[in-house]
Amino acid sequence: MRVTSAILLLIAFTANLAAGSSAKKDLAGKKEDHVVDTTKTSEDAFLFASNITENKGEELSFSRDALKKILEERKTTRFLLGRSKQMQTIEAWFFPGTSDKNALVIGGVHGTELSSTEVAKTLIQKLLLGGENYYNVIVIQCLFPDNAATAKENANAIGSTANVGRYSFSTAADPNRQMPSPGQPFDEESGKDHMGREIEKENQLLLRLINMFKPERIANIHAIRDTEHAGIYADPRTDSKSYALGFETDSGLAVEMALMVDKNGGYIPGNQLNKKPTALYYKDPTPVGKGSFQKRNFSGSSLANNRGSGISLGTWASTAVSDAKDPMLDRGAMRILTIEFPGYKRPVDYKDVNQKDYFNRQVEVYALTIQKIFLREYFVEEDGLDKTNVAATMK
Repeated sequence: MRVTSAILLLIAFTANLAAGSSAKKDLAGKKEDHVVDTTKTSEDAFLFASNITENKGEELSFSRDALKKILEERKTTRFLLGRSKQMQTIEAWFFPGTSDKNALVIGGVHGTELSSTEVAKTLIQKLLLGGENYYNVIVIQCLFPDNAATAKENANAIGSTANVGRYSFSTAADPNRQMPSPGQPFDEESGKDHMGREIEKENQLLLRLINMFKPERIANIHAIRDTEHAGIYADPRTDSKSYALGFETDSGLAVEMALMVDKNGGYIPGNQLNKKPTALYYKDPTPVGKGSFQKRNFSGSSLANNRGSGISLGTWASTAVSDAKDPMLDRGAMRILTIEFPGYKRPVDYKDVNQKDYFNRQVEVYALTIQKIFLREYFVEEDGLDKTNVAATMK
């Protein structure tokens, strides 16, 4: 079956989530015990039949009309965000919440960080089993499937400094350093990042989705080789000119999540919960007081030709866009957390059975924390675009 418009039709199978009950929480002083059961979910819950339509041989990509339909129907929906450079599918899932606020969860930005895709996959499985979210959420399990496939094909190098699969090609910029200039929207016509480089196709699909969906909060799941820095970190939100809006609630959400990971046996030393809890990544500038100019880290890995430099998703998303030529691209500063899982390997990549069990537990706990804290009514954003009429504006 072919269609005449350049839209991606939704994958045919949709399902209603079972309604769960969840009391609203007092965000100023919660006393809820977050120690919960993390029984493994069934792989069967992840198997769905699909029916992807073609568009006269053109590449499939997500559309505003498709998102509008998803938001109007408010059903659990598996859809195709687009295709990678090697034409692999980039799948995403939408799960409705009880509010009009939106969240986005991303795994697999770096192909070497295979554990991040496991956390995202486990989160999807948990959400498919039901329960009640406060936020409508879209989950992308693996944004760069080509790079992840390369990493898997070189199993002996997973987790090593060889970084096989981290970059799309030998001269590619770091996938997490390809964002537009802070305060500026993604320009689909130019497709350029802050450094004037062409943004890779997979990141362009992500930026188009963010432009349309306008999430209030984003969880970007990464992994870290130096496990002593595993943790959940927040970028301080600013206005479009990089003046701070206040870091207290951003920090509060990250620390709350870190506490849940810790209480459930997860390894999360980077947040220094036994000393003075922090949500600041050790390489980032110190957050400043509200109204002061916030410095940013524009450099990442030390690579030739500044391939490791540029604007990260954390910096771009946490900076408001308010001077766009197209008012539809204006948005508030998004709350964004970077989750650094301990180690690049998936549980299956470990040879020792005890290590497999240990890292299965880590994946479960990190995924559960996203479900139970990040997607629930904690530190709800009060500023930014009101989502009540988002679907109606997508015409």
